Amino acid sequence: MFAGLTGQSAVADGAVVSKMTLGTDQFKMTDTDYTSDTNNLYNNVLTNHVNLSDVVTTDFTKDSSGATDTWMNLRSMRSCTGDETKALPPVTKKVAWCWSSAHADDTTPRWFPQGMSTTGSADGGDGAIQGKHVTAVVWHYKTFKTNAAGDLEANDGCKTNNLLKLSFIDRDTGKYRHVLLAEPTSSGSNFKFVTGHGGGIAWYANYIYVTDTAHGIRVFDINKMAKVDTYGSGLNSYGVSGGKSSACGYPYVLPEVHYYQQSGTPDSCATDAGDGTPDAQQLCYSWLSLDKTGGSPYKLVTGEWYGSATGARVVRYQLNPTSASTYPGLLNMSGGKTVIQDAYVTGGYLGLQGGMSWTDSSGLLNFDFSKGCGTKPAVFSHTWVGDTRAVTSCGSGGNWAVGSPQALSYWPKLDTTQVDELWGLTEGICAGTSLRASYPYEFPAVSEAGNACDGYNASANLSLRSVFAVGFTDSAVQNLH
Repeated sequence: MFAGLTGQSAVADGAVVSKMTLGTDQFKMTDTDYTSDTNNLYNNVLTNHVNLSDVVTTDFTKDSSGATDTWMNLRSMRSCTGDETKALPPVTKKVAWCWSSAHADDTTPRWFPQGMSTTGSADGGDGAIQGKHVTAVVWHYKTFKTNAAGDLEANDGCKTNNLLKLSFIDRDTGKYRHVLLAEPTSSGSNFKFVTGHGGGIAWYANYIYVTDTAHGIRVFDINKMAKVDTYGSGLNSYGVSGGKSSACGYPYVLPEVHYYQQSGTPDSCATDAGDGTPDAQQLCYSWLSLDKTGGSPYKLVTGEWYGSATGARVVRYQLNPTSASTYPGLLNMSGGKTVIQDAYVTGGYLGLQGGMSWTDSSGLLNFDFSKGCGTKPAVFSHTWVGDTRAVTSCGSGGNWAVGSPQALSYWPKLDTTQVDELWGLTEGICAGTSLRASYPYEFPAVSEAGNACDGYNASANLSLRSVFAVGFTDSAVQNLH
């Protein structure tokens, strides 16, 4: 399929994506291996084991105490309607979903969907893992600003800023369930929740990679999922206490097995990157994708988000196949550090919130990027190393969905059918008047021209959250810039 998406010949001068020459250890990470602790947790503490099929098909009508609890039900993706459809890209959609209204996943201001990946790129050929076609989305929890200085509400157990959870969506049924990400503690006799922005995830085989923005990348193993003892709505506990396990009310946990970290932390991963330029030696891990093209090795692709600073980098780490004799399915290591395939600087782009790379039939390295523009029309760009075309900007009106696209992922085959899909998602909401009145510092009135929420004055929040798939080879997609 990549044969039909050949870019132009590489041109060095004025290129918007240029290859970098890295220092000896620049952007390399070391590995903290939790495998032994996770195995102890899985084998001796969380002994009620589950697989992917259990998570996306098992419905609950009651909590662990036996009380009826509709919060525990499997949830359903639904069709997007009305103004919500602004959250979908303006091209032919193969899949177009919005989140459950019954459980307010579509409009909650507390949880924001971020990174996304699918079994389509994770598996060896048929788009399924453990017999299931599944899309995974990571969310982070949000505490609100309480004053003009930007001070946040106090963290309270599972109501902790940047608490992470993962949603598994069954593509065939639209059913989904939230799962808590967990890090083993005390040599695997206990566990705690994981925090972060969750800006990017990539699924390969049984491993789900999740970015930790200022530090590196965490890895979770779906073969180690387990059911906890205590679950249900309103629970604010996690870990093991009194011999009983709990996971912020959710029935399942997904344990961490590796944590790749760089040696230091960047000056800033915020909109201005500290002094207006990215940290020369440290990377911001804002998004992830998987690249299986261009021959061995596979590449784990990560990139940076800055709202207003130029010079964000894209780094491709070497990823071992599942058949490798060492580190199977994990990042390649040499001398105790991750091995980098190559790195690029995207001087022509600002605020990238998702991306992917592939090598076409002529051997040219291509990139797809999505740039979030808040609740204005966003930007999608297909480019390549040496591309010198002018870059589309938010100010020029955008060319993509509103609600801030957060991730891109490629799905090649569905069973025996070649589908060649590009998957993405958006995160935004338009805050209703009730929410703005209750939290004016967090949700001020919107007046920016061209914003999808401009003039929105309904009491309830409006969803600009979607999960979608478009044709990867669709000229209406890949001819955008």
